[in-house]
Amino acid sequence: MKIKTRSGLHETQRERVYHRIKLGLMAGEYEPGQKLTIAKLAAGLGVSATPVREALRRLAAERALLTYPNSSTAVPRPSRAAVLEIRAIRERLEGFAAQLAAARIDEARLEQLARIQKALAAARKRGDRRRIMHLNEEFHFSVYEAAGSSVLTDLISTLWLHSAPTLMVLFKPEHISRYPLAAQDRNNLALVRALRRRDGGRAARAVEAEIALGSRVLDRLMTEIGWDGGAPGGAGARASVRRPAG
Repeated sequence: MKIKTRSGLHETQRERVYHRIKLGLMAGEYEPGQKLTIAKLAAGLGVSATPVREALRRLAAERALLTYPNSSTAVPRPSRAAVLEIRAIRERLEGFAAQLAAARIDEARLEQLARIQKALAAARKRGDRRRIMHLNEEFHFSVYEAAGSSVLTDLISTLWLHSAPTLMVLFKPEHISRYPLAAQDRNNLALVRALRRRDGGRAARAVEAEIALGSRVLDRLMTEIGWDGGAPGGAGARASVRRPAG
């Protein structure tokens, strides 16, 4: 069986299942530490166990999932320091991708971004966490694909694989009010305006500001809840991250 993906490429069922689970990780469908079962995933995707098993093995090889001696699979739960390090790298790479996109994006893509951002703002207003995560992924990768660099997009995709599930801590009912929804909407709108004006510098800064703001809020929350296993606010939560120089 072949299907047509968002990128327009035709894929086998094996590839479709792999990409569907991968996108689920990038969109925060699975929480850190959550165990993934082949039977449940296969039932949800309407496929047999074989392509799911192969997809999980492939994602584990990419360090997007963990496997244990008993053959169980789980979403990694990285340390606070690792989360912030990945986000610092994302800030640089995604800002660069937005800068490239400003020179190459077409009107059709700009209109698509405006539509996605409108739907994203509505989802944020409702507090629909899963819809927010999916639309956020779609919005940003629409920008990064417009940069025209498959190497850059693949690098960003890998970093999202390793960091997106952790964002779900912000979207728990008891924490979602901490998320800077209005500020993130403003950054996205500023990004779209910068892209329309072909202003690569402003486009990069809009993306960087969104990631940096989310990182600050996530950092505070992870510290407060003792993410690394220590008491909330204790020594186990005080790891620091050295940001890239320059």
